[in-house]
Amino acid sequence: MKASRHLQSLGAIAAVCLAAIALPLKPAAGAAAAKWTDRGEYDLVLTIRTEAAPQKRLALLDQWKAKYPKTELQQVRLELYLSAWQSLGDSPRMLAVAGEMISGGADNLVGLYWYTLLVPEAKEVSADLLDAGEKAARQLLAGLDTYFAPAAKPEGTAPEVWPKRRSEAEFLAHRTLGWIRWQRADYPAAEAEFNTCLKQDPNRAEISAWLGAVLILDRQPASQVPSLWHLARAASYRGGGALPDAQRRQLGPVLERLYTAYHGETAGLDQLRIASVTATFPPAGFDIESASAALLRKQDEELTRTNPQLASWLRIRRRLEAPDGEAYFAASLRNTALPMRLKGTLLRATPTGKPAELVLGVGDAAAEEVVLKLDTPFSQGAENGTVLEFEGTFDAFSKAPYTLTIMASQEKIEGWPARRK
Repeated sequence: MKASRHLQSLGAIAAVCLAAIALPLKPAAGAAAAKWTDRGEYDLVLTIRTEAAPQKRLALLDQWKAKYPKTELQQVRLELYLSAWQSLGDSPRMLAVAGEMISGGADNLVGLYWYTLLVPEAKEVSADLLDAGEKAARQLLAGLDTYFAPAAKPEGTAPEVWPKRRSEAEFLAHRTLGWIRWQRADYPAAEAEFNTCLKQDPNRAEISAWLGAVLILDRQPASQVPSLWHLARAASYRGGGALPDAQRRQLGPVLERLYTAYHGETAGLDQLRIASVTATFPPAGFDIESASAALLRKQDEELTRTNPQLASWLRIRRRLEAPDGEAYFAASLRNTALPMRLKGTLLRATPTGKPAELVLGVGDAAAEEVVLKLDTPFSQGAENGTVLEFEGTFDAFSKAPYTLTIMASQEKIEGWPARRK
């Protein structure tokens, strides 16, 4: 089995840990200090440690386990099993051994590291695996200051390297916690963990791919453009931390399908790929026009050309129907003039004889949308259905039911019937 990219790029920390707990090559002065069951166990373990071939080393480890099942060196034996399976790139067996090393809450850095690393590599995902993985990752995070204290640095490890090992372990814990939240469909929590990972190590394209997938699955409108950015970065970035070529090639068509589904066409995708390589996160204000927004824009452009009054009204209405419509009205429209003359259909006028308030349908001739409040009443009524053109000043707005109140003067209203003599 081929070792995963993580086993290659993050495995150095475990190698350091294994070196730090290397077995003594000579028996200690006293039996209690040495912890050996007998000289035979010592000789067998020495043979294991000098055996270079992983398969032969595993056979010797099995002999040790069969002959000395209750040795005081259980953890050391498990670490040697782990090292052998690592040499063979056997992730499932490594995960099982790491699980044994931390069973019962054992505080073992090597076991915590490898269990946390390998949980997202598991072929079969269960609730128990996710629970155990979360526990290991959180225990690893909680113990970072102890595990990577200056005094814990293995002999021969450069002083500047040891903090980097700590950072790698911290990154790994957040990576796994994010993956676990993803599997549990807790997408906002997964997003937060992956954001933490990318802020710590911006070039981990795997995390960009995972974050893009999580944002797609979350189905929030505001998440769609960032999701495309992160997927584009994962598929296009080729520096340190990039996905293997095969994975990038597989991700390319997925990105193209998602981009086309959102944007309506592939135009602009190459520019997105280029931009995403230059930055881990999309810059402020970055946007990709959705297919629905593009259609609306084209319709608005056509309507502006053929019926500018209706186009102006629809833009006003859409803006006021947005979630922040009432706040927008209060901050930007109240007491300002309409951008242009509008046309509406009279649906109701009060009082009947000398109306001072006119209720109009503008975008929909049958829906009450606009209330014109007159500074002076008309001296006579008009039939419902009369078409009026008007100017005025925004006065008030209510979203439910939708009512836009406009202050107007008689001389700014056209279409009102002349008074009969």
